[in-house]
Amino acid sequence: MAVIKTQTFAEKVVQLLNRAKREGMTYNTQMGGIARLCADFNIHPQVACDHMHLASMSVLRRKPSALEIENWIKWAYTKKQQDVGTLAGRKTRSQARRNPDIIAEWAKKGSLQDLINRSEPIPQKASEILESLYQDDDLLHISPNKFRKDVKSRDEWLQDDLTRMQFFCPCIFKDVETGRLAENVAQRKYIVFETDDLPKDWDAQSGLINRLSQEQKLVLVVNSSNKSLHAVFEAPDTEEATNKFTDLAITLGADRAVLRPSQMARFPWGTNEKTGKIQEVLFYGR
Repeated sequence: MAVIKTQTFAEKVVQLLNRAKREGMTYNTQMGGIARLCADFNIHPQVACDHMHLASMSVLRRKPSALEIENWIKWAYTKKQQDVGTLAGRKTRSQARRNPDIIAEWAKKGSLQDLINRSEPIPQKASEILESLYQDDDLLHISPNKFRKDVKSRDEWLQDDLTRMQFFCPCIFKDVETGRLAENVAQRKYIVFETDDLPKDWDAQSGLINRLSQEQKLVLVVNSSNKSLHAVFEAPDTEEATNKFTDLAITLGADRAVLRPSQMARFPWGTNEKTGKIQEVLFYGR
């Protein structure tokens, strides 16, 4: 009889830290990873916080800010409950897979300049784009990083300093209290396409975006100021059509995050935290 080896919590933590050292993970990525491990092993949240506080004492490069660890634990345990609920309520899962042949076929036809030439005049301020994409009382999530959960009305966001923002959720939320959770999505108004894996160059990525634009209206393409283009499409009117579109996106190399209604996208004219560069809008179509 085969013996199945199950790793302990301590072994998994060591494995994570070794990987972090090998791959040069950021401090935040490590914090999030350990918090998720605590949730996966059903460690009591208070005990998990105590463990993480003790572990942080050996880190010299940065000390956690007030309530940072507690917020990570809250995020991890909420995420676990959300994932369990999503799996329990999901009737069918997308079976789409990346298809290298189809990716190569459309990638070789791509041209970033052709995509730019198709654009309508591009607003030079994020506020103008928000005003064209949403109503004044639509509840939105916009953030300078991946860890904020703020939800406010479009008009409230227009009073903020949008140049410091890095991400936004193109969906519309139900309320401000629940934050950026799938259960709080009121309307999936747009769908995001982005790929970091295939292909690497922007002409080829433009070819994939062009293929998707044959199915749904292309609204926005933002330069991540790193290595990818983030394309925002109008969402179909029906669940069946949405599933068909997201399956095509996955076939063309999109991350499976495209299935999530609250998927993040690069914020137009925002600032990439890693590179410090502006996330330029390359295409606008309203």
